[in-house]
Amino acid sequence: MAAVDIERSTDPDQAVVTIDRPASGNAMSPTVVAELDAAIEDLAESTGTRAIVVTGAEGTFSAGADVDAFADRATDPDAVLEYLQSFTDLYERIEAVPVPVVARVNGAAYGGGYELAMACDVRFAATTAELCPAELRMGIVPPFERLALELGEGLAREVCFTGGVIRAEDAAETDLFSRVVDADELDAVVEAFVRRVEARSPNAVAQTKRAMVAHRSEAIRRSAAYRYALNEQCVRHPDFAESVAAFREDRPPEYES
Repeated sequence: MAAVDIERSTDPDQAVVTIDRPASGNAMSPTVVAELDAAIEDLAESTGTRAIVVTGAEGTFSAGADVDAFADRATDPDAVLEYLQSFTDLYERIEAVPVPVVARVNGAAYGGGYELAMACDVRFAATTAELCPAELRMGIVPPFERLALELGEGLAREVCFTGGVIRAEDAAETDLFSRVVDADELDAVVEAFVRRVEARSPNAVAQTKRAMVAHRSEAIRRSAAYRYALNEQCVRHPDFAESVAAFREDRPPEYES
């Protein structure tokens, strides 16, 4: 059974891509990341779709990287780095497609789920939604580039250093989300956005997205490459294995001084 569901509609012309692993909090296992990447690529090459909406099933956007996948790779740093790189490749894919990709943030978006939302062109959130750069809790460097650009470095530094949570309702007046609404209004807000996009030239929308991505892509790419190098050190450090074990066992980590 597929972990990612794709639903197409012509009224409005959109494709809704849903992570469908509610029992795991829609965690992004290697399979989920691969299916998301393939879905985005296929939709980018299809005709007619004017927007791609990314969301999670049953009130959660995504809990992020699958902790079991980390645990299975804890003694193989190269495998961990390959898993982490797959997330970066997915986010670059999202930014490369010629149509707007909309994050329908219907609940918690942690770790890889947080960065999935950040990689989308537009974010609409329910008041109950939360974003959290939770990678720090797993002993690795959280992706901070897009958050700093969208939210500003002050709050971005605070939450990235602590693995803290940003409540959508608290961030409603920032640039983090285009709109924060009650959960029962979320679909209508997303649909209204797609309908407005439909009324514009597909070529002009595609070129506008290219311009917007180019505006910040070099800074993101450079910073992400440096972060990858730092994570090479992190995944080989004893703190990584201890962070993963503590997370799985729901206990405070015990780091060596």
